[in-house]
Amino acid sequence: MELSVLMVPAGAAVLLLLLAVLGKARGGSPNPFGQDARRPPAPLVTEKEARRKVLKQVFSQDKVPSGLDAVVIGSGYGGGASEIAFHSIPIIERAGGAVLTKAPVRSILVNSQGRACGVRVQKGHELVNIYAPVVISDAGIFNTYEQLLPEELRTLPEVRKQLSMVQHGVGGFSVFIGLRGSKAELGLEAKNFYIYRDNNFSEAFLSFLNSSRESAPQKIPLLYIASPSAKDPLWEQRYPGKSTLICLAVAKYEWFEEWKDERTRKRGAEYEDLKQSFVDSMMEAILKFYPQIKDKIEYVSAGTPLTNQHYIAAPRGETYGAQHSISRLQAEVTATIRPQTPVPNLYLTGQDVFLGGFPGALHGALVCASAVLQRNLYVDLVCLSRKIRAKGAKMKN
Repeated sequence: MELSVLMVPAGAAVLLLLLAVLGKARGGSPNPFGQDARRPPAPLVTEKEARRKVLKQVFSQDKVPSGLDAVVIGSGYGGGASEIAFHSIPIIERAGGAVLTKAPVRSILVNSQGRACGVRVQKGHELVNIYAPVVISDAGIFNTYEQLLPEELRTLPEVRKQLSMVQHGVGGFSVFIGLRGSKAELGLEAKNFYIYRDNNFSEAFLSFLNSSRESAPQKIPLLYIASPSAKDPLWEQRYPGKSTLICLAVAKYEWFEEWKDERTRKRGAEYEDLKQSFVDSMMEAILKFYPQIKDKIEYVSAGTPLTNQHYIAAPRGETYGAQHSISRLQAEVTATIRPQTPVPNLYLTGQDVFLGGFPGALHGALVCASAVLQRNLYVDLVCLSRKIRAKGAKMKN
């Protein structure tokens, strides 16, 4: 069976979903999971223009595969995750699919029988309909049900029930730092650091969330600090003498909500002052941890929950989709919110149908692919793992 899939645009989780779907659909074709993952795929492509051509394939109707079997919609690529996209896209294309960007999905198309039958995307000032018998959404449960479904389907009892079971995750605040110097010169390590301000984290976290926006920056309970450049084995080849740091914190959407309708970079002095107060507090902690970088900082950029809302379509600036509360993990919730949706032929994938973060998104993709194919891909992966081990042992002997 040949499976044609269009992704407009898709996130890393959906790329992995397509690897599973296409690998099984094509039967005898080489399995993308069957390669040795202990080293980067060869050849290593570092040339910027070559990578751009793969990752930024602009949408046009003549690129849509004929005989389309599925449409996958989702969030954009970014950061180190682009490596997943870069090496996955050729596999999808060899299977007859396409990965197209710069055409935001405006709505899910539904036929007269109430079945999902495609998506409507915006190309410039024009709306283009793309039809397919299966639609898979990685846009998150809130965007899918509240923004992309036709209005008459948003009130379906099953849709409302699922939405009532989850809440929006807490918003995220990010600081990106460009540095002069290599990782060796700056003492940067390929590790993740979590900085707690108080031993009683629960109390500190609640105090922070209950703070006013003016006092919140001085009460940030937890910081995540990492050096993406130190983790990248090819970084020093591409950007010698340069390094990066990233620092993440939580921040309530409500603190920034009054500027949600303002244009990005045009939100005014009060917004910028609030944003800078978070940056100053986070930079103070970073410099205590990395005092050696103080005179090496060349660039600092920050993003608020509104930044997340604008660039990655996070409804309330959340980093990890739906809130990971105890109620989210109750048996009834996990049994109700599944890849299958109340709208026939429409499926959910990614972290909102499993757990947050990259591992959760990956498993969400596997569960979704299993639902679409009506086949347990976890069993397939166990069998594949055994084959790889057996092959490795045979080669060793």
